Amino acid sequence: MTRIVGHFNDVRSALDGWDDLAVEPQMTVVLQSWSDESSRPDVNQLIGRTLFRRLLCCFGPWCESDGRNRDVWPAALHVPVRLAESVIAAELHRIESGGPSVPPTSARDEVFAHRMDATTDGRGLSGLQDMNGAVISPDRVFRKTVCSMLGDYGLRSLHLPLVASGRRIVPRETLRGPIHLVFHDLDPWGRLAEDSLTAARRMFPSSTVLGIASMPDAGISTEIADAQIDIVIPKLDFENGLRWHLKRLLDTHRQDRVHSHC
Repeated sequence: MTRIVGHFNDVRSALDGWDDLAVEPQMTVVLQSWSDESSRPDVNQLIGRTLFRRLLCCFGPWCESDGRNRDVWPAALHVPVRLAESVIAAELHRIESGGPSVPPTSARDEVFAHRMDATTDGRGLSGLQDMNGAVISPDRVFRKTVCSMLGDYGLRSLHLPLVASGRRIVPRETLRGPIHLVFHDLDPWGRLAEDSLTAARRMFPSSTVLGIASMPDAGISTEIADAQIDIVIPKLDFENGLRWHLKRLLDTHRQDRVHSHC
C-alpha cells in the first residue's frame, strides 16, 4: 500500500525538510507548472538525495518546450502530465516487484525502452476474453500491431481503415456478438478522422470508444470535445497506457455490475 511521507510547496522546501521525514521516500514526484520553476542547483541536490530511489518531475502543458531550450531536469526524470498516471503506476509496480529504476543520466532511447518494458506479466486481463474489439486507423501496420497487442491481453479484434462518411452506415456485429471496445487512431486529426469517429459511433452503437493520439494534450482535447471519446491513450506510452486504461475500464465495469445487482 502506498503511503505519503511528506508533501512540500516546492523543491527548495522539500530539501529543507528532507531530514525531518519519518522514512526515506522510495519515490518522489515533483509537479512543474511553469518553466524555470525550480533552480538547477536545487534540482541537482534533489537528484543526489534520491539517486538510489525514484524521482519524477511531471510537467504541465506550459512546459512542453523545455526539452528543446532548457535542461534543468534530465530527460529520464521529466514526464508530461498526460503520461504521468501510467508512468507512476508502472514505477510503483517496479518498487513492489524489486524492478530497477531508470538512472537520471539515461539517454532518451534508454528511457523509452525502460517505460515500454512492461513490468506486469503477459497474461490477459480478466474480462476482455468475453468482449470484442475494433481498431480503426489509416495506418494498416499500426492497426494490425494494436490488434496483436490486444490479442495478447485476450481481446479478439477486427481492424478497419477510416470509415468514410459518405457510405451508408449500419450497426455492425461480429459472429461473436457486438463490438464492445473501439480503438480509433486520432492522427492526423482533421475532417477525415472526425467523420470516421462519427461513423464508427453509428456502426458500433454500444461500444466504448478509446482514442489513440501522439499528443493527447489540451489542443486535441479541445478538438475532440464533441466526439464522445471516453479515453485517449498516448502513443508515446502506448503499451503501459493501453494496459493501464483497459484495467481501469474493466474495474469500472465490474463495479457497475456489482452496484446494479445490489
